[in-house]
Amino acid sequence: MSNEWYSKPYKGGPMVAVRGFPRPLYPPDANGHKASVDGPDVEAYKRTVSRAGRWKWQAFDQAFSNGFSHGKGPNVIDSGIAGIQRQQNMEPASGWVGEKTFNTLRSIRIPDGLPHSGEMAMDARSVELINAAWDRFKGKEPAPEPTPGTIELGPIDKSGPSVRDYDLTHATSGIPLYPAFDAVWYAGASLYAPEALTVTRTGGASHGVAFYADGNSGLRWWFGHLVSTPAIGKKFSAGAWIGQVAAHPDAPHVHVGINVERLWGTGQQMTHHTTYTHGAPLIGDQLDAGRPL
Repeated sequence: MSNEWYSKPYKGGPMVAVRGFPRPLYPPDANGHKASVDGPDVEAYKRTVSRAGRWKWQAFDQAFSNGFSHGKGPNVIDSGIAGIQRQQNMEPASGWVGEKTFNTLRSIRIPDGLPHSGEMAMDARSVELINAAWDRFKGKEPAPEPTPGTIELGPIDKSGPSVRDYDLTHATSGIPLYPAFDAVWYAGASLYAPEALTVTRTGGASHGVAFYADGNSGLRWWFGHLVSTPAIGKKFSAGAWIGQVAAHPDAPHVHVGINVERLWGTGQQMTHHTTYTHGAPLIGDQLDAGRPL
């Protein structure tokens, strides 16, 4: 059996004290996760992994690359985060940084035969960087900055997700080109404008009443199954109260139909299901793309 330092787990010591775990880190190729934005925590891990012998010492950047995550070659010095994980028998050795890997980096010592052997791999400068990252991220990845032209939409109810995060489950019966989703499943629930709106028409629904509105974004809306309708011409600011869900013998809810013709052209509509099932592309993704997905 080899006696090389990399053939056995690192020796440990008391965890280096830091303010907190800044956030999980994912490289660009992480399936199911968005790539982490650059940050001082990445630089701290590069210093730590380099002192532990698994990344070349250099002027470190703050990008969590695929190479640093998984390793970029067969040599120990190029093995990155995944190399540390394998040496510590961590499963899976994904190269991602969760709290377990974070605590491992805080607790390993530099092995014999390397510069600064016996010292904690996470040095004082790395601690400063980790603390700066904690102050910035507070345990989670920051929300992405809106890109130019992004249509920002709020929730329909105060505790719900943005309308951008819904998929469209069915067509609006009798109203072409207004694919829809249903939400807020209890009678009397308050509803709120997802963007600034101007009421253009009012009417009935299979239960309750409904109204059309033009949004400042260029979207057109149909809100159905309400207790009452606002006056035509009424303007609502984003987040303003617009009505309440009407009673229904089976399943009270609000029906939200969305028309994109002012944005995409006559006859255009977002991709949607027709059987009240989920799985269509998200509204936000389609709006960002500027076309059906």
